[in-house]
Amino acid sequence: MAYKVLYRKYRPQDFNSLYGQDNIKKILIDSIINDKLSHAYLFSGPRGTGKTSTAKLFAKTINCENPINGIPCNECNACKNYDQSPDIIEIDAASNNGVDEIRDLRDNAKILPTYSKYKVYIIDEVHMLSQSAWNAFLKILEEPPKHVIFILATTEIQKIPITILSRCQRFSFQRISNDIIKENILRISKEENIKITADAADYLALLADGGMRDALSLLDQLSKENQEISKDLIVETFGILTENDVEEIFKYLSQRDINAIEKIFNEYLKKGLDINLLISKIINYIYKLEIEIINGKKSIFITEDLKHLAEELIVCYNKADALNLIKIILYSYIPQNISQNISQNISQSELEESKSENISREIIDERNKTNNKLIQNNEVQKQKNISNMDKINNLKQIRLNNSFVNASKNEKEKFKKNWEIFINKEIGKNNIEILSLIEDLNIEVVSPTNVLFSHKSPSVALLFNEQTNNLEQEFNKIANYSIRFICISSSEWEEKRKEFIANKNRKYIYIEEPKEEKTSEVINSAIDIFDEKIIEIN
Repeated sequence: MAYKVLYRKYRPQDFNSLYGQDNIKKILIDSIINDKLSHAYLFSGPRGTGKTSTAKLFAKTINCENPINGIPCNECNACKNYDQSPDIIEIDAASNNGVDEIRDLRDNAKILPTYSKYKVYIIDEVHMLSQSAWNAFLKILEEPPKHVIFILATTEIQKIPITILSRCQRFSFQRISNDIIKENILRISKEENIKITADAADYLALLADGGMRDALSLLDQLSKENQEISKDLIVETFGILTENDVEEIFKYLSQRDINAIEKIFNEYLKKGLDINLLISKIINYIYKLEIEIINGKKSIFITEDLKHLAEELIVCYNKADALNLIKIILYSYIPQNISQNISQNISQSELEESKSENISREIIDERNKTNNKLIQNNEVQKQKNISNMDKINNLKQIRLNNSFVNASKNEKEKFKKNWEIFINKEIGKNNIEILSLIEDLNIEVVSPTNVLFSHKSPSVALLFNEQTNNLEQEFNKIANYSIRFICISSSEWEEKRKEFIANKNRKYIYIEEPKEEKTSEVINSAIDIFDEKIIEIN
């Protein structure tokens, strides 16, 4: 017999063997016992929490010929053959999401069941249906045949139309507790003769993040190693990211040690870590830092900065080049006020603690000298950063203005064609640094001399503006098109756009950039840029 993966082999056969979701289980069993079945159910919740398994058990039980207290008998023909039953139809909406597939479903649903009491449609990942498919599905959901029951499963309930939600009984599946997952891992390991330590089972439960299927998939993969599964083996096999790793990132951030952070990220790249997991870990760590600061713990990080950092990291989710984007965002949040906080942290309590540990006065003095030197170096660096920021902000205001001088839709279309050439060439060259900056830029306004971009992340916009000279040179080489760039955050663009609309007749005069020999004065109005009707700029 062909090998069956563990999560399929140990899929629950009745409600008694279904782990977690006790409240949902009780309601469904009671509805079966009291014969109060709805025509449509919606199961929502994280992946691997039992939505599809529960749907199959429910379908099996309602068609069982001799159920006992809401539990299938497993002896009748309906129970024995429910896996191959033509009356239990599973549909993957991810690959069958068109209106034609739903019309076929609607037509077939009218046909009576072949062997069973009910024809049950289990539609997985139902949020993937197209709008036209939803419209076609709504008709049969409004007037379903008596012999049909729909069970819809989704991980993204927010994408389900309200007209569908209002016609279903909704059940929200929760993440399964680590204790239940660990217990199941140890039980299955015993049955399969898999050697595993208790702390490894704990760690697998933690990595599964509330998903039983994920836990069993990990166990299945590790069982092929032909050795006892330990925590060290798990870390070695999957290149797991721990909280200590994230702590190291923030430690080096506070020390402005970019090389050390680069080394850590290169290791992540080698291990092929899940970048979304890295983002989640960093955000969780930020939350922990914020709580500590609120509770009075001194930190070189500022709460407001940490909030903005978390918001910007969310932008990195599901990005192809997220690792480099994360680095850019983190570097832009290197604490500027580190010197002040270092001096605050050299407190009397530390001196007393040092004395109690019999550390000599010479060592303490040496540490203070080191800290004072670090303070002086950081003050110098801080002044350099302020000076640099002033230059960038000044340049930004000039180029922001110049982007609107003689700007037009024709200029924008012309630039877009050259921009596509540039991006395609850069992708071909795999220039990671440039790609990290230009990915997801929006072209907002284009004049004959300037381009105004926007980006969701203020940090990426800032880093882009620091690199405009290099980017312009690269662009000119590839597209043979000389033009100047500037980038602002998406939120700032919205403010500027509202300002332009409110002052439609404002005149824009070309401003010469510092150390430029060329001067010209070209006057144009916002109404010429946007046409007589104010248009949306993509």
